Amino acid sequence: MRHLDCGAMEPVRTCVVCRNRAPQAHLVRLVALERVLVVDADRRLPGRGCYLHRSCAAKAPVRVFARGLRTALDPDQVAEVLATLSAD
Repeated sequence: MRHLDCGAMEPVRTCVVCRNRAPQAHLVRLVALERVLVVDADRRLPGRGCYLHRSCAAKAPVRVFARGLRTALDPDQVAEVLATLSAD
């Protein structure tokens, strides 16, 4: 059977902190470039990325990013990026 709604489907992603699904446009993409966590505002950087809600940035444990990005990260640098996100 065909779905009669012809509206464009929006990509859905899962927040690495709260594990809730949301439209990609409502989440922030983070990537690890040479083991440094970077905010991918344009969603164009290469490599594995992970997504999170801005509201989840304040309560995010560092280990979820290392697990989600499958690489080792500097905990101090990750905390710095998360503090920047939660301040915005």
